[in-house]
Amino acid sequence: MKNTKKIFLTAGFALIFGAALSAQDFDDFGDFGDFGGGDSSFSSSSKLEAGGTISTDVRGYIGDLFWIENPEASDVDVDVLPKANVFLKYNGAKSDAELNLRVDEDIIKNHPFDVIDELVMRGYFFDNKLTAEVGKMKVVWGKGDKLHVIDNFNADDYTDFIIPDYIDRRLSIPMIRGVYNLGVSNLQIEGVYAPFLITDRFASSGRWLPAQVSSLTDAVTTTAGTYVATALGKWNSESAVGLLSNSSKLSSDSSVLYPDLKNLSYGQYGLRLTGTAGIVDFGASYYYGWYKQPSFNIEKMKSGVISYLTNGSLSEEEKFLSYDRKQTFGLEASTIIWHFNVRGEAAYNLTNDVDGTDPYVHNNSLSWLGGFDIDLPFWNANLNVQEYGTYILKNDEIENKRNDYLGKAELAKKAYALSGNSAYLTAAAQATAMASSDVDYNPNGYSNNKLAVNFTTSFLNDKLAPELTVVWGIEGGDFAAMPKIAYKPADGLTLTASGLILVTRDDDSEFAAWKKNSFVSVGAKYQF
Repeated sequence: MKNTKKIFLTAGFALIFGAALSAQDFDDFGDFGDFGGGDSSFSSSSKLEAGGTISTDVRGYIGDLFWIENPEASDVDVDVLPKANVFLKYNGAKSDAELNLRVDEDIIKNHPFDVIDELVMRGYFFDNKLTAEVGKMKVVWGKGDKLHVIDNFNADDYTDFIIPDYIDRRLSIPMIRGVYNLGVSNLQIEGVYAPFLITDRFASSGRWLPAQVSSLTDAVTTTAGTYVATALGKWNSESAVGLLSNSSKLSSDSSVLYPDLKNLSYGQYGLRLTGTAGIVDFGASYYYGWYKQPSFNIEKMKSGVISYLTNGSLSEEEKFLSYDRKQTFGLEASTIIWHFNVRGEAAYNLTNDVDGTDPYVHNNSLSWLGGFDIDLPFWNANLNVQEYGTYILKNDEIENKRNDYLGKAELAKKAYALSGNSAYLTAAAQATAMASSDVDYNPNGYSNNKLAVNFTTSFLNDKLAPELTVVWGIEGGDFAAMPKIAYKPADGLTLTASGLILVTRDDDSEFAAWKKNSFVSVGAKYQF
């Protein structure tokens, strides 16, 4: 019921927004052209435009058919994924505004606030030298093409893996943004403030559930179950009722374990300077904010779970999931060398664990991106190649602590073999778990590089457009190929056939949790 009310409020707000814009005296403003290539329901001289898309994809998962551990699997799971996008845009001489609405099953059920994908109000001041924006926005920093290492303000929605385009995966947040043109060498200085933190979104169940989420769930469930089983034998029936009730609440709503982000202490700030020197576009930026994925403190987990089970709540200090503060110093550049459009980004990520000795806070790290695209002399083809990666600094501290815990585990196993005391076996298991508890630990090492290649072409006056995207995780041995072919039989209508092929080297691969999720898909999209 609460979600339904939110949806109606959102829809009502959108209608009020559109009506308010329609009621303006349009004679005071200049002409406004088409937006997004779609047909507008208004005349060409109208200052208010509307349009959007509706689409449906039918996806059949074929990965189960190729895995020996599930030989009896003969059926193909099928998902039907309808969605719609609608935009309104108004343009005036000194201001403009735009509203983008997005609707799909997950948003309606779980995230009704994101029906408003973006709502931006923009003003132009000082002879258009200053642009000021406020609203629920997506801001992209960096010269990369749909890949970035210095773009930090918006989080990502991974509930559908990395299948949607970069900008479609980004989650908009309330922001204030100002861009001032300095009037020389295309120099612009940009400032952004986001008062709240929106974190990365993952599937909580189903095919795209990440391994980290399932591992955390298993650890919490095991800890809670052990404590409940022990306590029930000691407590009276009245105490047991409260214990079981809290255990049930914890199982159904794990959000109680996460910090409360609805306060201004989780604000984000940033400055960016961009310009042109000769044929090189360059930029430098500074971001002060947070990692978008939580760190897990295994040492606090047991006491935190027990406290919740007994009290029905957790203080912020008792919570064992947290978001690490970080500062990112970024550089970016792009230029043209012969027929190659060359681009690059580099970042230094500074955290509160400069020495690398706190296993529950991210170490400092370096990130980079480099690549190019080139128009090929056949088939209207374009080839885009980008390599991006990270390197964790002070990783020797991680390995030293890991080796120390593994040594303790071996000693405990030997003690168990000599004494038969099961307490040593428990101690060995705990030490083994602690050996991998550092938030930066990676069995594939402390550099993580990926190569992304995109090839596009078109035929029949752009009515037929094949495309292939490949991502290769170099250290982890991950491979993802996403072929797609789009056909436009009529204006506004696009038919697609696409797929995903996922291959992983072993269980330590980054995509290992999704190794059975290869699929084929057909879809249709209408733009109005």
